Amino acid sequence: MEYSETALQKVREDRLLIDAVDQWLYEEISPYLGQRILEIGCGLGNFARHLTGRELYLGTETSVDSIEHVSRAFAGHANMLFTVADATAPGFVDFGRLGIDTVFSLNVFEHIEDHKTALRNAAAVLQPGGRLILVVPAHMALYGSIDRAIGHYRRYDKGMAADLFRQASLTLVKQKYINAMGALGWWANSRLRKEDTPPSGQLRLFNVVVPVIKAVERVVPVPFGISLLTVGLRA
Repeated sequence: MEYSETALQKVREDRLLIDAVDQWLYEEISPYLGQRILEIGCGLGNFARHLTGRELYLGTETSVDSIEHVSRAFAGHANMLFTVADATAPGFVDFGRLGIDTVFSLNVFEHIEDHKTALRNAAAVLQPGGRLILVVPAHMALYGSIDRAIGHYRRYDKGMAADLFRQASLTLVKQKYINAMGALGWWANSRLRKEDTPPSGQLRLFNVVVPVIKAVERVVPVPFGISLLTVGLRA
């Protein structure tokens, strides 16, 4: 899939403007995290920084530059390991020898063309009783210009994600849509205005109001969102 490297780089930079969203996602996945964790798509370590106290953390990326960056950033933590690896490659399952009890991936699988193989390999890494945690963009109805610009192959709904987990022999534990207001903003920017990236000014404002949105959604579950959380268990 062709996409704009300029647009993708801007999205990476814009992640710095929405640290409250990253914190929100971490809080959503944290109840399911164990002690021996593998992250698919560790990026620049946005979520790794929360996991320095775990028994083992292994961050994987297809980008050599990303792995070099996070290896330097976490050089002082002997339990934090990083390596270049492709979740669709047969050798990925070899990480199972590390006794992994949790695999998680946040906003990565939409960039993987063969996501079925990636999910099967991720499940195969887990020890029995281990959990796979996936956060992905929600709703194909929101798929638009921004998705195309940054290399999204798809967006997901609950049924689609549940089928993928079952095909990987995982028992469904949890599904939840997150951030309904963000979904509305994405629709306006990507489908209506046909932007290549979300406007930075909107991101800064959204970062300020995230605590209020988060508090509301914890009381009132929403029927849609910009993200979908799915958790599965390996028997």
